[in-house]
Amino acid sequence: MSEVKSQLLTDEWALLAALGLKTYQQDEPLAIDSSKLLDDALCLATLQKIQPEIGAPNLKITASLVMKRVAFLTLAPVLYSMSRFDKGLNATLENSVFEYPLKNRLWLSKMPLKSTSISICRSDRDAWRESVLTAVFSGNLSLLVEQFYALTKVPKCILWENIAVRVFSIYERRILMNISEEIRAQAQSDYEFLLDTKTSALFGLDENPLTRFHRKTLKTALSDEAVRVRRTCCYYYQATQPSEYCSNCPLPLKKMKKLKKM
Repeated sequence: MSEVKSQLLTDEWALLAALGLKTYQQDEPLAIDSSKLLDDALCLATLQKIQPEIGAPNLKITASLVMKRVAFLTLAPVLYSMSRFDKGLNATLENSVFEYPLKNRLWLSKMPLKSTSISICRSDRDAWRESVLTAVFSGNLSLLVEQFYALTKVPKCILWENIAVRVFSIYERRILMNISEEIRAQAQSDYEFLLDTKTSALFGLDENPLTRFHRKTLKTALSDEAVRVRRTCCYYYQATQPSEYCSNCPLPLKKMKKLKKM
């Protein structure tokens, strides 16, 4: 694999910045080096600071909602840059910063990277792609799943579905929209690789944790558009007053089925 280091072009940076990418600045308030989240005390302290700001009743729900935010901010720039520009961002924990400012329970955070230099593949794209994805999963999100589970006992399946839902939406609603057929074919290949049951090594796991959540989209009584109904609930409704449900939440549909049987 021939790989060179380079920088994002101005228009590429603008697109990725809209997805959350941010230049790193030291001493940002309400921020912590992502690698420090692997320190139990620092991670718990950070979750405890966020908990009242998002209205979560406990740390388990806080961890789930934090993972949803982290997954989008981490994956959107990385996947978009990889599949659209053929450029690889380094999104390991060591190169990332976790911001957590909120206002009225809405996230204002971005995803600063300490280094925004990018890798460009010149030959073996499959090997290069795997290195980019291994960095963001094995070197980041997989570690956070284990840490959040260990500290809060939030089920890993919920955390992984939070991540999976972000992967699906990033590709289906952003990357694969309004592009040439040549780029689309490559991006679709990247997406299929991420969903392949044989793709597991880059997650550091024996099985691909995303595959089981990739269900067919369908119209429901609660959605105007076809949605991919989740297998698990992310607990969002427990952090809202009155309770609000995600458009693809399985709980309201289960309740409706029970009422029909009564």
